[in-house]
Amino acid sequence: MDFIVATGIECSAPIIRGGIRRDQLLLTDHWRRFAEDFDLIAGLGITHVRYGVPFHVIARDPSEFDWTWTDIALAAMRERGIEPIADLLHFAVPDRLHGIGDPAMPAAFLAYATAFADRYPWIRQYTPVNEPYITSLLSAKKGWWNEQRKSDAAFVRAIDNVATCGIEAMRLIRQRRSDAIFLQCDGCESFIAGEDSPEASAQARFLTERAFLGFDLTLGRPVSPTMRSWLRSRGMSAARQDWFERNGSDEGCIVGLDYYEGNEALIDAQGVASPAIRRGFGAIAREVHARYGLPLMLAETNNEDERAVDWLAEIWNDTVALRDAGLPVRGFCWYSLTDQVDWDTCMREANDRVNRLGLVDMDRVRRPVGHAYEVLARQAQAGIVVAMERLTPKAA
Repeated sequence: MDFIVATGIECSAPIIRGGIRRDQLLLTDHWRRFAEDFDLIAGLGITHVRYGVPFHVIARDPSEFDWTWTDIALAAMRERGIEPIADLLHFAVPDRLHGIGDPAMPAAFLAYATAFADRYPWIRQYTPVNEPYITSLLSAKKGWWNEQRKSDAAFVRAIDNVATCGIEAMRLIRQRRSDAIFLQCDGCESFIAGEDSPEASAQARFLTERAFLGFDLTLGRPVSPTMRSWLRSRGMSAARQDWFERNGSDEGCIVGLDYYEGNEALIDAQGVASPAIRRGFGAIAREVHARYGLPLMLAETNNEDERAVDWLAEIWNDTVALRDAGLPVRGFCWYSLTDQVDWDTCMREANDRVNRLGLVDMDRVRRPVGHAYEVLARQAQAGIVVAMERLTPKAA
């Protein structure tokens, strides 16, 4: 199948203010209802699922990994013929580590990633680190998650760590599966100067280049001269940057773009963002493909229930148009299967507010977008990938 229709299980589990871990596997009840959720996925005709492996649980004790729940859940998925895209690090590290930028994090992660690949040799598709840029930004620059730092230096330490994890995990997995596929995902960000001034243009260019760092470092691509100088001034040596260029790799990689309604921003001369009139997923995806020349996938999207079907039609049709134009688009993922909790504040507040973003609700009842998505998934299984029709309301 050259085009997959996927969903995901929301699995984010960062530490937030007050030392509280917000584990979506628990908050959405997937931890207990995984078999039911896999039945729902199969019933929707969905063949692939982005599946976050709970690093923070498995590697809680470094002397003895705990595979108890993961063994049972992955076996249940396999029994139903669903193929996982295994997210090995999805915003969360074990309690024994002091955040994403902890110097001990790469070694801890790679020991766990190696053990995972050895334990589940039937798994071919991976996202070694989900959203390296977003992980680093929210943990070490905005101060919302994990180490909750707010500095450029902390951000650079964090993105150095996660890019290292992504590179080394790919190397270790390839040694075990030469045919491994890596869905390298990050935010599909767009920054445009919101005023006609050199300062605003410079700010927009800087933010754009910074947002590409997760991809650039992991894939071994040279960063811009401006970004190279900025990284050095914030603690990443020239030798370290050269290491990323030599060791990063795009072998077997798909560029996964996570596109949401708030991904596009206008930037003023001070670097302050305001909402932009969206250019749309298709326009940004073309720019990303021009930059990397690699296969693409719409790796995450969603919207609130009231707008979900219209949003699905827009983003799906953009994706199909890219494919019809000859771009190597490998798939589409509505994220996630179920509703989510507290994503209206990026989980930085523990409000227990349900966000109506899923194909099904928390009672596992299909939303209208779930019915629409099944049609697309079953067509794709039959080799039919076409634009989604939307009925225009009749005039009164």
